[in-house]
Amino acid sequence: MDDATFKKLFSHRRMIELLIRRQIPEWDGKIEYSTLERLPTELIDERLRRRYADMIWRARTIDGTTDLVLLLELQGRPERHMVLRTTTYNILAVQELIEHDKELRRGERHLAVESLVLHHGERHWNAPTRLRDLFLDSAPDTYRLVERLPADAPPQGPLDLPRMILGFAGVVSAKVMTRQLAVLETVVDGCGDEDFDRFMARGTKAMLRSKGFESERLKEAMTMAAVVTEFQRSLDDIRQEGMEAGMEAGQVTVLRQQAARKFGRRTAEELARLLAEIHDGEEISRVAAAVVDCDAPDDFLARVRGG
Repeated sequence: MDDATFKKLFSHRRMIELLIRRQIPEWDGKIEYSTLERLPTELIDERLRRRYADMIWRARTIDGTTDLVLLLELQGRPERHMVLRTTTYNILAVQELIEHDKELRRGERHLAVESLVLHHGERHWNAPTRLRDLFLDSAPDTYRLVERLPADAPPQGPLDLPRMILGFAGVVSAKVMTRQLAVLETVVDGCGDEDFDRFMARGTKAMLRSKGFESERLKEAMTMAAVVTEFQRSLDDIRQEGMEAGMEAGQVTVLRQQAARKFGRRTAEELARLLAEIHDGEEISRVAAAVVDCDAPDDFLARVRGG
């Protein structure tokens, strides 16, 4: 008999019920067998390739909380990687269900998956039945979670570098960034690899750009040490510019107050308009001298305009 004939014989809900009752007895008392339905077997993977399972069925549990997906594969001879095939089909089928079922997507109902390989050949089946048995000392059906290193937990060495990098996602202030970069340089230096150091320098600069910490100084930094140094210098430049701007703003305020006391409010208002166009420290000093030297408002404003 060929697979097509077997597919026909296993196409009835009653036959699937019998399979579940005998082969998956732990689900027997939970399934509402009247909800058994056959699902499409054409599955599309992430590369848009079509994959075809032999048969896929779905049934709801009696309490309505869970959907059981049952995959059937007909096989005439043992195949070592059958468990890889069934796992792939199960994943694709579940992805399709979740995509089109809002309750499953939101986790309002649970999903359960079972696979049955219906072996109709004469040879003894000796292939692995669990995915983990196909691989050496690993569990491909699980994953290990790697979270960012907490800000208050200093790295113990290069082995903590991946978690430290993830921690940069939460850094927003320049002060914290400066501290974290210094630690990062030390950890990277502990790897003792110059090529890796240059790689990390490029990646760190990209990270800084993504957070808005970009400056001309950083562009030429090719090592982690240079990145840390130039980042600190760029912050110093910004602070100095801010201090100078603040000093100039303070001087302007004082000049307006002095002009108002000596020449009156209207002269002070005109001075404010003229000062808005002045951004040079020497010019501000010249205006300050004019406040002292001039006695008449007109002479004062003429001197401010005339330079």
